[in-house]
Amino acid sequence: MGTRAWCATSCGAGQLEDALEHGVLSAVTFTEVLGKLVGKGVPADQAEADLDELGLEVVDYDRELAKVAAYFYARRNPYNLSLGACAVLALGEHLGLPILTGEQAWAKLPGLRVKVRLIRKVMP
Repeated sequence: MGTRAWCATSCGAGQLEDALEHGVLSAVTFTEVLGKLVGKGVPADQAEADLDELGLEVVDYDRELAKVAAYFYARRNPYNLSLGACAVLALGEHLGLPILTGEQAWAKLPGLRVKVRLIRKVMP
């Protein structure tokens, strides 16, 4: 399965196209997605080429983002936030952009200054 198809399966085709048009992700998230693709059997060079083809802007993870992520990381429970999740939240806050996620708990985070858009339907 190609990267675009994998993303469409994960988040729905309509939301995928909108996200790709204006998509930004941190280098931390890029690492995670690339690792997941390779872990699913996609050759590393192909996975990287597929991600590059999506045209997403990859933002360096710097000290300022790390400080914002640390704020979320310190409050990770009961929201079960991983370090990668905290990096996503930090980038969204830093850029003032909505955060796309399948994690419903993120929408309940106190002190979050940006909108959380759920990209997967809740299964009954």
